[in-house]
Amino acid sequence: MILVTTWFGSFLLDGDRVSEYKLFPKNARDIAARMRRANDSRIIGEERELVKDLDEFFVVEKRLEKIGGTNISVEPPFIRPEDYDFGRDLLHDAMILVAKESMTRAVGRDDHVSQAVNALDDMEKTANILYGRLKEWYGLHFPELEKLVDGDSYVRLISEFGSKDKMADMKDVESIGFELTPEDEQTIMELASMIEEAISRKATLQAYIESGMRSFAPNVSEIAGPIIGARLIDLAGGLDRLARLPSGTVQLLGAERALFRHLKSKSKTKPPKHGVLFQHPDVHRSPYWQRGAIARAYAGKICIAARADHYSKRFIAGELRKDLEETLRRIKETRKEAPVPRKRRGKRR
Repeated sequence: MILVTTWFGSFLLDGDRVSEYKLFPKNARDIAARMRRANDSRIIGEERELVKDLDEFFVVEKRLEKIGGTNISVEPPFIRPEDYDFGRDLLHDAMILVAKESMTRAVGRDDHVSQAVNALDDMEKTANILYGRLKEWYGLHFPELEKLVDGDSYVRLISEFGSKDKMADMKDVESIGFELTPEDEQTIMELASMIEEAISRKATLQAYIESGMRSFAPNVSEIAGPIIGARLIDLAGGLDRLARLPSGTVQLLGAERALFRHLKSKSKTKPPKHGVLFQHPDVHRSPYWQRGAIARAYAGKICIAARADHYSKRFIAGELRKDLEETLRRIKETRKEAPVPRKRRGKRR
């Protein structure tokens, strides 16, 4: 006997003849539910009922080996749905339901993290552009203010007071700027308020990413940091994809252009040593000759952390952090001095 399942039922075949069968309910939702079970490599109830009294049977799908069938590579005969009073319109409706649910299931938590970190980058870029415009514009009136206060205070003072004459602490400061008209002052103050709002929203979005990463990918968040971890997940195409990548690829995520430029020019440019991992303080604060090894050490632990987050769901960041700190200590001890550059030999004439 050969067990065969179609979209409308399960059948036991004796050669080319159907000896027994179990039809699915004539309902698009029930048929779609059975299709999803088969797509997920699970057993359908009708299949179990057909073979429960059989000592031996054969199957043409690998998933059916779970209920004791022997897999064979035989093409079963085509079973017409019309012979069992099933119409093609029912298959059409069931396929639409399966497609809709597949699209819903395809959106995961990592998609929200990717969108959030991209939104954070857009907000930061926009805030920087507007801040540069504010400095140029307000510099026509009070160019000295930029050197007297930091960036946040600069925006706050303009947003709150506008004109230099309204800033109590700046009245005694001589300025070479031009006076503002009321219309100019009002517009500049609104621009500064807009930048303040963007900075505030950016902080809120950053807190959202950090909170989401600590619940969704706690190991990656602990090793790489929430923001860098979110960027790595976005560049990899999801947590499942990051969990499958080798550490060498993770090390260079974000440096694809530099890598392709090196491959194209061969020996004319040096290969990149790090991508987005350069943003980690342990990497960019280290001497340049240690950064490649440190980024490689982080990439290896991030790969293990991603696999734990995606597969086992166990929190192992404490052990990974301990091993990582030991590795970083060895790197910094063995690479204290900068490497001596090799002397280039002149070309032969």
